[in-house]
This record gives sequence, structure tokens and C-alpha cells, in this order.
Amino acid sequence: MKKFIIKSTVFLAILSVVFFSLSLTFKRKYNPKTDYLGAIIDKHQRLEQIDSNRLILIGGSNLAFGINSPLIEDNLKVNVINMGLHAGLGLAFMLNEVKPSVKKGDLIVLCLEYPLYLDDFEPDIDLISFTQHLYPPSRNYYHFNLEEMFLANFAKFKKRFEAQTIKIDPVFNRQKFDKYGDDIGHLGLPGLIELRDKEHIGKLEVDKSARLINQFNSVCKQKGAKLLISYVSYPKSEYKKNKKAIDDLNQLLHQKIENVPFINKPENYIFDDSLFYDTVYHLNREGRERRTTIFIKDIKPFIQK
Repeated sequence: MKKFIIKSTVFLAILSVVFFSLSLTFKRKYNPKTDYLGAIIDKHQRLEQIDSNRLILIGGSNLAFGINSPLIEDNLKVNVINMGLHAGLGLAFMLNEVKPSVKKGDLIVLCLEYPLYLDDFEPDIDLISFTQHLYPPSRNYYHFNLEEMFLANFAKFKKRFEAQTIKIDPVFNRQKFDKYGDDIGHLGLPGLIELRDKEHIGKLEVDKSARLINQFNSVCKQKGAKLLISYVSYPKSEYKKNKKAIDDLNQLLHQKIENVPFINKPENYIFDDSLFYDTVYHLNREGRERRTTIFIKDIKPFIQK
């Protein structure tokens, strides 16, 4: 058995090197000016340029598409930094990218898509690899193990032989983000009749995510920052289907996550399906305004006067 594991490891390592070497022969087409994930560059510039009175939002694209940061700033008189980009990057990536920049007095809110809490959630390796190419500092946010390195290089290798036409998406586009980190390209556009990314929330194990959040909270406390958790906006149809799982998840998270206030309950952010744009986590203009109004009320008691 031991010999088999060693041979398998060596084989994966050799394949990974081969795919990586071949991938260098062909140039994958990137357009950092318009690629959606290129927005990470601008988000980090804002994170580094603003050094006081900061409200930092961490999560996936539910934040990119579903929060009106200028409205929060106007009402709460804080500097909002919306770091939300893509759930596929995973929780470890999201926390690691903010961790070095945490400052005394920061108020940080985690607002995660439900799958990100679950231990069986697997980050999108190709997505992370693509992001690391666009923004090299992000290589410090997630380190691939051997298997993931192989998968990432294999994905790159495959794309060398696929027809690649750079399509400038009018919505999923770096240029559609405002200075706060909100994607506003979809506002006013008609949404999908049938929402994408519908899910069945399954096995409720959260040990990994709870450990990551507890570790991040320790860093926040050491640096004099405050960490909070807010639940995500979610359609009524999906909530009805997953209500028991979400209720159980809520209880489990309260048990496992230590000394981090939950500023609301899952049911506080359940909206009509008509208020979502294209996925179960992306709000349209009206939904975005409703969510932001509720969020302002939830976060206001924690804003330092």
C-alpha cells in the first residue's frame, strides 16, 4: 500500500510537471481590463488606500451583485470596501486575502453563500489559478496541494486546445464595478425567469469553515478589529426547499463559531424570486435596495460613534 501511494504521488507529480511545461508553450488569452475576476485588483487597491473607519465585506458574488455600498456609506458614515467576488474562490482564499490588511478599528462582516460553510465544498481550482494569473499577489491566499496543482495545470493544458474568443460580457466585467467594489452592470437589466445555481443543501458538517472563521476572528481581535456574520439573501422558493437544512445549519454554526456575533437570522433575508437577477444569490436592482436597507439596520448598532 505504501509503495502504491508513493508511486501514485510520483506519477501525479510527473504529470503535473508535464502539463505545466506544455502549458507554457501556449499562451492562454487573458484580458485583465475586462475579465470579471480582474476586479480583485481594484478591490485590493481600495483595501490598501483606505486606512480608517472601514467596513469590510467578505463573501462571494452575492455581495458583488447584491449590496449598495454608497447607500451604506451615506447612512452609516463609514468607508465601505466590498471584497465580494466569487464563491468559487472558497472561504480560505477570501479570509487570507483580507487577513494581512486588517487594521485596528475595522468592522468586518462575513456574508457567505450557504455552500461555503460546508466541509464538502470544493473551491474551483481553475478559477483560483486564473485569478492568481490576473493578480499574482493572490498566490499567497491559496496554496495548491499536489492533486490540485495537477488539476489546475491539466485545466490550463486543455484550454490550450480549445477555441478561445475573448467575449466582453456587459455584466460580468471588471469595468462594471464601481469604486466600492459593487458590480452595477446588471442594474436595470431583465433577469432570468428560471434562476441558476439552485441547490440542495446536504451534509451539514462545518468543522473546517468554523475553524477558519475562528482563526480569522483571533487575528481580528489581536489587531483590534471586530468580526460579524450576516446571512445571505436567498429566494423564497429555495428557502422553502432547504428550510430545515438552513435552520439546522444556523444552530450548528452558533455552536461551532466562537464569540462572533450573528447580526441577523436566515429568514431575515428571504426575498421573492422576482427580486433576483440570474442566480439564487444575485439580486436585481429592487432586491439589492431592499437587502441593503435591512443590512443597514442590522449593522448600525455595531458602528462606533
